[in-house]
Amino acid sequence: MRRPPRIAVVVAALVALGVPLAALAASHERSASPSFERDVAPIMQAKCEGCHRLGGIAPFPFATRHDVSSWAPAIGVAVGSRAMPPWPPGERSPRYVGEETRRLSASERATILAWVRSGAHVDGPPLKPLPTPPVPVRAGESVVRVGMPATYHPTSRNGATDDYRCFLLDPKLTQNVFVTSARIEPGASRVVHHVILFKETPAQVAEAKRLDAASAGLGWPCFGGTGIGLEASGGGVEAALNDANWISAWAPGWGGGRLPDGNGVPLAAGSQIVMQVHYNLLNGRTPDRSQAVLTVAPTSAGLTPAQTMLLPAPVELACAKSEHGPLCNREAALQNLVSKYGANAGVAPAGLLLLCGKDAANPRPSVVTTCDRRIATPTKILVAAGHMHLLGASIRLTLNPGTPRARVLLDIPHWSFHWQNAYTLAKAVETKSGDVVRVTCHYDVGKRMHLGRAVARTPRYVLWGEGTTDEMCLGILQVTRG
Repeated sequence: MRRPPRIAVVVAALVALGVPLAALAASHERSASPSFERDVAPIMQAKCEGCHRLGGIAPFPFATRHDVSSWAPAIGVAVGSRAMPPWPPGERSPRYVGEETRRLSASERATILAWVRSGAHVDGPPLKPLPTPPVPVRAGESVVRVGMPATYHPTSRNGATDDYRCFLLDPKLTQNVFVTSARIEPGASRVVHHVILFKETPAQVAEAKRLDAASAGLGWPCFGGTGIGLEASGGGVEAALNDANWISAWAPGWGGGRLPDGNGVPLAAGSQIVMQVHYNLLNGRTPDRSQAVLTVAPTSAGLTPAQTMLLPAPVELACAKSEHGPLCNREAALQNLVSKYGANAGVAPAGLLLLCGKDAANPRPSVVTTCDRRIATPTKILVAAGHMHLLGASIRLTLNPGTPRARVLLDIPHWSFHWQNAYTLAKAVETKSGDVVRVTCHYDVGKRMHLGRAVARTPRYVLWGEGTTDEMCLGILQVTRG
C-alpha cells in the first residue's frame, strides 16, 4: 500500500477528530494526556500488534518510536472511524466468541483518541513482539501438523494485487478423528492475508491432485473455492450443501478456530486437507511455506460431529445504466463463463435460481438477492460466516425472517473481501424442523470502477462464478444436528 502524503494524513485526522492544530502542538498539555507507555501501548499491544508488527500483514509496523508517532494522525482517523481494528459484524449481529479481543472498548478508543489529540507523544519503548502462544491441547487430544510440501512464490497476472492458491496437505491419518481446533502458522506473515481449510475425502483427493498437476508450480489457483467439483464428492448438490467440506478459517490476529466443547469436525482416515491461502501482494511477494496446526480427538471421545451448511443465493447483476459492451448481455456473459471454467459454470446460475424458488427461464437482474433454506432436522448453529467477492456491499444471515421469532445470525453491513472470517456464536442457536434460514446479499456494480488494477473494468453482466469478475452470495453455518 502506498503511504498517503503525510500532510494529507494529518489534515484528514484533524477533520475526523475535530482537533485544532494548536491542540496537537501544545506540548505543555502532555502531562495531562494519556501516557503512551502506561495507557496506550498495552491497548495497541493487545488489539493491533497481531497485524502491525515486523513482517506482519499490515502495511506498516509499530516497531519503533518513529513508527508510532509518525502514524499517529492516521491511527486517530482509523480508530475514530472504527475502521480499525477491523471488525466486520455490525451492531445487529449477536455476540461472538473472542469479540472482546478484537474490538476496542469505548474507554480504549477514548484513550487512544485523547493521546492523539494531545500530540501523540511516545514516552516509552515501542511495542514488543508477542510470543506465539502454545497450541492448547485438551485431555485426549493430539496435535497434527500439516504443511506445504515446498516453498511457494506468490505471483499474479495482469497487475493483480492478490494471489489465491490452494495446496493439498496430507495429515497421514490411519484412523478416523475429530478436528477440534485449527491454527495457521504462516511462513510469510507479511503476505498471508487469510486461510481456509477444506477436508477432502479419498475420492476428492484424486481430483485435487489432478488440479495440482495441471497447474505450473506448487498448488493451483482457486479464487472462489477449491475448484473441486461436486461430482468428486460422490453426492448430489443438496447433500454437498447440507454437509460441506469446511474445517476452519483463519485471519491474522483472529485466533485458533476452536470449536465449542464437545464438538468436532469428522476427518476420515485417508482424507487430505486443501489449504486455500490468500496472498496480499501489496505487501510484497515474499516466498511462503505455511502450515496448519490441528488438534484432533479420537472417535472414542464421543464428540458431536460438526457439519458445514452452505446457503448460496443466485447472482444476477446487470451492467450499470452508464455501462455498455457485449458482455452486458446475459447470454454472452454466461457463454463467457463456460469458456473460462467449463460446462458446470454455465449450469450453476440456473441451478441456483431453481434452488431458491426463482424463475430460471426469465431471470430478473437485481442488486439484491436472497435465498431461504428450510431446516429439515433439529439443528444447533455454532458458527456463522458469509462470502462474496469484490462487488459485495453487505451480507446478512437471518433465522425465521419476517416472523416474531426472527433473529440475526450475522450482519456485515459494509462488506470487504479482504476481511473475511468465521464467527463462533457466544451462545449457540437452537433451531427446530421447519425453521428457515435466509441469506441476503447487496451489491454495488459501481465498485468495478474503483478496484484498481486488480480487476478488469470491462462492463459485464455478473453471474455466480469463480473469477474476480464473477460474484457469489454464500452463507456458511457450522452446525450440529439431531
